Amino acid sequence: MLKAIGSKLNLLRDQKAKDYYYLVSDLLDNELVLKMKEFTHHGDTTCFQHCLNVSYYNYRICRFFSWNTRAAARAGLLHDLFLYDWHTYKPDKDKGERLHGFTHAQTALKNVRENFYISELESDIIGKHMFPLNITAVPRHRETVVIVLVDKYCGLLETVIPRLKKAENAFLRIVRGRRSA
Repeated sequence: MLKAIGSKLNLLRDQKAKDYYYLVSDLLDNELVLKMKEFTHHGDTTCFQHCLNVSYYNYRICRFFSWNTRAAARAGLLHDLFLYDWHTYKPDKDKGERLHGFTHAQTALKNVRENFYISELESDIIGKHMFPLNITAVPRHRETVVIVLVDKYCGLLETVIPRLKKAENAFLRIVRGRRSA
């Protein structure tokens, strides 16, 4: 079952999500996109799940404003197609490589361009999703501004929610332990 963080919808089966699924179904079956399941991204969330989260909420926000939902959904699903574990990645300073946060948007864009046809808008969304960390990658489109915000929001939820659940479980163990004593 495919669900976005905080959503109760099964993106494969729910009627409300059918338009979204139609836009990205070919990508969800793509071997390269599925490879993102092999890499942890934020907290316990895989890169694939993170991209699905971002894609779905990009789509929802752009649909609300009647903006380009196709580009928002597809670029959201592909925006982190860098295909390596950034937690263990060591940039080669002799080659001028920089830290993951500064480079992965361009790495993903290169991978996407080599494997998929994408529009100029989708290129802007993918290549500039790390603004303002990448201060020179200024968004040119409103859909790009949406992914900048949604990407940070999803990353925050993916990092914080598992920690909150662990803290809640620890708290409940303490409380239950005191009650039984």
